[in-house]
Amino acid sequence: MGVRYLLLVVLGTVGALALARHFELGTAATAATLLPALAPLYLAWAAFRQQAVGAGPVDLALAADQLAHAVRRQWAAEARIRRVNDPYPLPVSWCAADAELVEPWSLLTYLTRAWPGGPPGDPAAWPADMAGLAGSGAQIGEVFSDRVPTRRLVVLGEPGAGKTVLLIRLLEDLCERRTAGGLVPVLFSLASWDPAHEELTDWLAEQLRRSHPALRAPAPGTEGGLARALLDERRILPLLDGFDELPPALHPQALAAVNGSLSAKQPVVLACRTEGFRAALARSAGAVRLNGAAGIRLLPLTAAQAAAYLRRDAGGPHAPAAARWRRVVSHLGTDTPVGQALSTPLGLFLARTIHNPRAFPHHPGPDDASAPDPASASEDPVPSPGARGGSVPHPDTLCDPVAFPTRAALDTHLFNAFIPAAYAPHGPRPPRWTAERARYVLVFLARHLAEHHGGGPDLAWWELHRVMRVRTLRLSSGLVSALAFGLGGGLAVGLVLGTGPGLAAGGSGGLVYGCTVSLLQRPSTPGTRPRWRWSSGRLWSGLSVGLAFGLAGGLAGGLAAGVTGGVVCGLAVGFAGALVGGLSVEKPDLTTAIGPGTLLALDRRTFLVIGIAAALVVGLVYALGVLFAGGLLGGLVVGIGGGLAAGLATGPLPTAWADFLLAKAYLVVRHRLPWNLMAFLRDAHAQRGVLRQVGAVYQFRHIDLQRHLAAGPPGDVRGAPRCIPQRPFP
Repeated sequence: MGVRYLLLVVLGTVGALALARHFELGTAATAATLLPALAPLYLAWAAFRQQAVGAGPVDLALAADQLAHAVRRQWAAEARIRRVNDPYPLPVSWCAADAELVEPWSLLTYLTRAWPGGPPGDPAAWPADMAGLAGSGAQIGEVFSDRVPTRRLVVLGEPGAGKTVLLIRLLEDLCERRTAGGLVPVLFSLASWDPAHEELTDWLAEQLRRSHPALRAPAPGTEGGLARALLDERRILPLLDGFDELPPALHPQALAAVNGSLSAKQPVVLACRTEGFRAALARSAGAVRLNGAAGIRLLPLTAAQAAAYLRRDAGGPHAPAAARWRRVVSHLGTDTPVGQALSTPLGLFLARTIHNPRAFPHHPGPDDASAPDPASASEDPVPSPGARGGSVPHPDTLCDPVAFPTRAALDTHLFNAFIPAAYAPHGPRPPRWTAERARYVLVFLARHLAEHHGGGPDLAWWELHRVMRVRTLRLSSGLVSALAFGLGGGLAVGLVLGTGPGLAAGGSGGLVYGCTVSLLQRPSTPGTRPRWRWSSGRLWSGLSVGLAFGLAGGLAGGLAAGVTGGVVCGLAVGFAGALVGGLSVEKPDLTTAIGPGTLLALDRRTFLVIGIAAALVVGLVYALGVLFAGGLLGGLVVGIGGGLAAGLATGPLPTAWADFLLAKAYLVVRHRLPWNLMAFLRDAHAQRGVLRQVGAVYQFRHIDLQRHLAAGPPGDVRGAPRCIPQRPFP
């Protein structure tokens, strides 16, 4: 839409000339107001040229290949961080899902044979009935690709059964099987989708644009860019995780939306807790299922599988540390709390992180290789949070029926002990934060998600501002902008024209600018770099801001022609502000998958680019005005000071970084978060395994861990707890 900007700048220039002629302004004043239009004129022309050449044909097959490469790299790295293959992948097994939860097998085979063009696979590989979908481990790719006729699958399982890890293994297998131009498996976390207000395809496209390369680039026939084009052409295979993390009341609507958005021939995988999916079908008056989908249900780990895994993780079945698990192993496969808790991959992960000494030094006593008696086990508790010493807790504590009479009690213990184990001060990478401080921050973040995001799992840095009331946030941003513009501009004018004009210019300009900024709509998502696009809302916002502080500065400073000069100068600066406000900040658009830290850095760079652009335009206006009226030195001082003030005040407008900075400062002052929050999150993900990364957001490693932390005692976070010193985090 560059032609619109071109017309806008031309009309603005003509209008300024007409006003100058009408008020009989001199040459100096006219030049001071019109010279800055050269930059907007060039940028508008560049946008027009870019539009003319930017809508050519697109090779969707090549785009799919590039996306597949990014997806493969992203999840290979995430699997390493999650220790999916350490010491080896757990052999998760599954059977066919209950018949009432999925489509009849005979219907699936009939529908697939009736598809135009025939079935996608070889019917000879289809089993005789749904029971033939049973399998384990690495078979998931073969089951989905060859045995499921429609290649539409529901993955069900109990909490912690390994549904997400199975989806990651399926994704990796499908990437290996993929041929050039084929379907690209992409894992989506459904928790942030609102089926009541957002079409599934629109939401999927936005997730792709936010996290993956070049998918915001234009594509013929669609306004959603490459992301939407790939979805429309069925080149994306959605792996939809966390269906049960949506509000239960929305489950029937969400299932109906999936059925309505994805065609019958669109492969898809949907993961959900078994009881959550059963309840979703019960809530639906029409018993809405996932159309054309088969189903599998994950099985508990066998006692032999769990025992072998724990021993191998301890160094092997003959290692001294493996003998520590003898009593626990005797309970595996039983209905005891420890037998139930360690029948899932999540329970095994927590237990091995807490009790296996492989990750950090263990100082064995003389009888450590043998299982201690219950009395000694009860005296070997998990080290206190943040402790700088102490031995690794003995696994026999898990078998205490008095301390843990139920599975729920043992699950709570495992979650409680996980944070101290993850932040233990041993090992090659000692944490910067003690366990007590880390837990304090993690509890706060979990409650932030519960209170401001409906319990959803996505920790997005650009949404941290929700901890502040809207009124408080707007007043804070307006105050900061007013101070930046008022102090900088007022000081510059005061140095040249005296204290009175400086106070008038700074006070009036800062007040007008601060009030205007506080009323503007804030961006909801971050961007990576500015691009000049037509955006009528931002255009008029920028125009109002530019006119406001241009008129205030001109009237207060009495530039080359007094009041009338101020009006014309305000008009010119207004159109410059319109140009800056009309910047459409480009969302994530990289050649590789993007992470939270990279996205923050790019959004911060956008702040700097837009701030510099505003500083140059506004500084030039005031510099020229004072130059012709008061000499070279005055022009330089006012231009530099006013430009810097305008840049600092304008840069935050189209970016999310400024609001993040305000919210973070607010929480640091209140001792809620460390100042280097991103370093804390990065460490919690990459080094501690407490968080996981899904695209551009962090999530807690498991939704039950998040809910456990959010439900902790109120004293953990609110009201300066005794365990946290009364000073900011490092």
